[in-house]
Amino acid sequence: MLRTGALLSLILGVVTGALAQSAEPSRLRFEAARIKLAETSANPLPVAPSAPNRLRIPSMTLKQLIYTAYGNGGYNTAMPVIGGPDWINKTAFYVEGVAAGPSTPRQLRSMLQTLLEDRFALKISNETETGNVLGLVLDRSDGTLGPKVRKWDGTCPAVMPALMFPAARRPLQKVGDKFIVPPESDADDPEISYCPTGYRIGGIRADGVTMATVASLLSLPPARALLGRVAEDQTGLTGRYTLDLDFVFPPPADAPSLSTAIKEQWGLRLVSSKGTWKVFRVESAQPPTTD
Repeated sequence: MLRTGALLSLILGVVTGALAQSAEPSRLRFEAARIKLAETSANPLPVAPSAPNRLRIPSMTLKQLIYTAYGNGGYNTAMPVIGGPDWINKTAFYVEGVAAGPSTPRQLRSMLQTLLEDRFALKISNETETGNVLGLVLDRSDGTLGPKVRKWDGTCPAVMPALMFPAARRPLQKVGDKFIVPPESDADDPEISYCPTGYRIGGIRADGVTMATVASLLSLPPARALLGRVAEDQTGLTGRYTLDLDFVFPPPADAPSLSTAIKEQWGLRLVSSKGTWKVFRVESAQPPTTD
């Protein structure tokens, strides 16, 4: 029979262990998931739920999946992913995950992180670096924006435009002949666009976006090749906007610069600045057992 002191110690140990276990944050997981080699003809799609509880990615390498899971929906090229075996840059996979119920894009990305760590045995570390960036700032002292920028009106186009480098976005609901997004909530992710956003033929289309997404657009390969650095939002603006930019990528030799087009059409300016970004290092990874 346990003495009183021993019994008390046992009870305290059980309680302490239970408290420690409950204090550990539970990982978000898909209820069901499928991974297989991608079809050779499949193209990567924007990371947006195909249903409120489902994430479907037809073709991405593990490196692209890491951008998707850890880097604001895969739209932040200011986040280098380094290290790892060669195959993480070459072999494309089909990934599909189904959550137990409706989930936000941020929650689905968290579930994707867990899936990558479980199925690819992915071990990853990250640190923050500081360096030179292009700060996206207001050009006009009165704060007015350019003729190709307006406050987002709450709707998306009925006809989805053809876009390259499409941004991750929230799922849409059709009401009459218009597409709308669900009501704004605390679960909204400022890095996720509300309407189709990306590079179009002859320019850029950004719809229902924050300026953080605009800076990410300017950090993608077509613009970055001309600007030389990644861009970082330093406008101080917090609303959502619709922006259109007429600009040919790559531009003819006699065309105005991209910086000039941004200034004239958007009323924004790019200035040399210091910024911070995450660097993710792949410590180890293994090819998954495909379904």
